[in-house]
Amino acid sequence: MRWSWRSTGPLLACSLLALAGCSGSDPGHASADAGRSASASAQSPDPSPSPSPSPSPTVSHTPPPVADCTDTAAFGQQQLHDYLAKLPSDSGGLNGLHTSYDGVHYNPSVDHRPCKTLYVNVTHFWVVVVGGGRPTFNPGDWSTGIPGFPSRTPYPGVPTSTRTSSAEAEFTYKLISTTPLALTLGAGTVIGSRPPAPETCRGTLTVVHLGDPITDEELPDSLRFEASTLDHGASTVKVKADRAIDATLVPPSSRVGC
Repeated sequence: MRWSWRSTGPLLACSLLALAGCSGSDPGHASADAGRSASASAQSPDPSPSPSPSPSPTVSHTPPPVADCTDTAAFGQQQLHDYLAKLPSDSGGLNGLHTSYDGVHYNPSVDHRPCKTLYVNVTHFWVVVVGGGRPTFNPGDWSTGIPGFPSRTPYPGVPTSTRTSSAEAEFTYKLISTTPLALTLGAGTVIGSRPPAPETCRGTLTVVHLGDPITDEELPDSLRFEASTLDHGASTVKVKADRAIDATLVPPSSRVGC
């Protein structure tokens, strides 16, 4: 029998290579490729993930700074007096604590306010007028009532208005009361500080002060009674006591016939 090399060659070659692991695929090449792939994987690390975007900073609202207050805890009476007497007000000027015809006013500027509530006293006096109330006439207010004459010609006719004399009058003081006051922010006119309304022949004197009540001897020896109707004719007066902070005189509503 003749064997044909063309038909038997592959079989023989496969038989001869059987011991070398002949098969339909090349396992040696596959193993080498797998090794190279594993080696490449070991040498080339996985790419790092993209970093997360940083969060946008949150804009926080910063409250405006609060003005410091004045620590009065260690103040003596004189130091406290000087502080209150020169206390700036929220509307400007050195009248953060002052008196008026309607009592004691407290409105300090926010950057000069005390750290704690302060206490002062208010003393009210009647100012009783005796004499000095003769009515006087202003010639400029006279009217002649005669046709052809200027209406303001000085002529002893009937006066259209009278004015209280601005000369000093005799008077005496009479104590009404002394009241402690708490100075709280936003008080404006401090409750309990209003004096009684002036009367005929009796005005009022309001004194805001520290310490003991104001005595008669510490009050002014002379007063000028104004005829102005502004603020009920109130005027600031000087009290001789060092502990007094401010004082206001409101004249009698009338001095006629006193």
